[in-house]
Amino acid sequence: MSTYPFMQEKSREDLLEEIVDDLIGPRSRNALKPSVLRDFLPRLDVSKPNIHDSKSEFVREKTAVENVLKHVDGIIKTFLNEDKNQQHTEMLARLDTAIDQSASRSRRLRIAKSAADLALQNITQTGFFFNSLSVVFEMQTAYGIRLKELKDQEKEYWSVSNRPPNYFARTIALRLARLFAQEKHQKPTFGIASDGNHPSTDYGRALERVYEVLRIKASVRNAAVWAIGQLTDEEINPPLNMLAAFDRKNAASTPTDQGDKKAEIARILAGKGR
Repeated sequence: MSTYPFMQEKSREDLLEEIVDDLIGPRSRNALKPSVLRDFLPRLDVSKPNIHDSKSEFVREKTAVENVLKHVDGIIKTFLNEDKNQQHTEMLARLDTAIDQSASRSRRLRIAKSAADLALQNITQTGFFFNSLSVVFEMQTAYGIRLKELKDQEKEYWSVSNRPPNYFARTIALRLARLFAQEKHQKPTFGIASDGNHPSTDYGRALERVYEVLRIKASVRNAAVWAIGQLTDEEINPPLNMLAAFDRKNAASTPTDQGDKKAEIARILAGKGR
């Protein structure tokens, strides 16, 4: 029988979301309903790490992700007006108009036959230049997360002769520690209660509950201490993401006052949003 009686009545996803709520607070209000957010945007990733069959496969993917990030960073740097130069701003305005017109002419000749076609049509009709840059920013985030995962795997799986006995347990502990650090801007801590039977800190208790939900049989203490030791200063106090200000504003807003994302990206490119 489960240590936690409530596990008999709620889904695994709901239980994990409650654990995260207790640890770092409920997610910000959003136009989406909480049930929808839980279905599509779980804050704690509990998927098993994608371990490759060979080191050559691992290196191939890591190299590809690094190359994508170099190109994405190059695109962003190309459009950033670091010196707040008026000529650069005027060039962006001209390019905005030209690219939007070109993309619109191209899409008008095509019929949307799928959801993906419709999404691309919407991107085109609402301003392809800035919408495509928004996608580039999202790529920077998504590929950056994947590169971090691959570096974790490289350190713990491909660079040692004796691989950890429960890599999944360590992975979950590290993901939870990062969630805590990114939200609280401090390292989580771990300790054992005076009776020596259970964790005494918020992070430790949360990790214990997560292991219970996921049925992970591993030492909470060993995984927690290891995970805390992996956290970097950048993860605790990350540099400002170019769209972070916009995202924070949106998270607390309603659909009628979300503002204009195109204007926000334009402000960032002008060198005013970093």
